[in-house]
Amino acid sequence: MFKQILLPLDISEGEDVGKAIQAAVDLAVANQAQLHILTVMPGFGSPLVASYFPQQNMSKALEAVYSQLRDLVEPFIPENLEVKLRAVEGKPYKQILKEALRVHADLIVIPSHSPKAVERFFLGSTAARVVERAEISVMVIRD
Repeated sequence: MFKQILLPLDISEGEDVGKAIQAAVDLAVANQAQLHILTVMPGFGSPLVASYFPQQNMSKALEAVYSQLRDLVEPFIPENLEVKLRAVEGKPYKQILKEALRVHADLIVIPSHSPKAVERFFLGSTAARVVERAEISVMVIRD
């Protein structure tokens, strides 16, 4: 049913995303799907602010984030599962939706903690924004 599954992770959540990783792995194995795991490093927002940080520093930061992502997910990945890891920078929900299009995902599995309703109303969560804007199925895994 699903052939390309996208799992966006916030590596700062650490082991709290284990339930979502396991759910995505199980779905990928059951469907013989390829699993794409993405982490998004928040960007600097405006070009003016970004201009104070050399591009090589951004590249080094992305390499470090990629390494952390690999270390986080490695224990969950069986040998027979094809997994692609990627680290990018920008607004998380926008990058998740962009990645879903790039990899032709037919399912997004996204972890979500349970923010208070007031916080969700004023701030919105990444998961809520992805659910609202995605053109494909989204499975939200609560921790």
